[in-house]
Amino acid sequence: MGESAEGVVQTGPAPLFYSEEETAALLGIHRTTLRALAVSGQAPVEPIRLTQHKRVYRRIDVERLAGVVE
Repeated sequence: MGESAEGVVQTGPAPLFYSEEETAALLGIHRTTLRALAVSGQAPVEPIRLTQHKRVYRRIDVERLAGVVE
């Protein structure tokens, strides 16, 4: 599906959280890989579980890991 960091489009103020898809794109991995890592407790960024199947990730943590901000 060709996910990339450029695919994350922001309008307005920066969000506090990124979706699983946005996080995977910024980290350069597939969303199912990120999901599998989160389920096994090995995700590179700590997920915040909203429901049994929905997770979000703190923007600042994702951007630091992706090298977008210091």
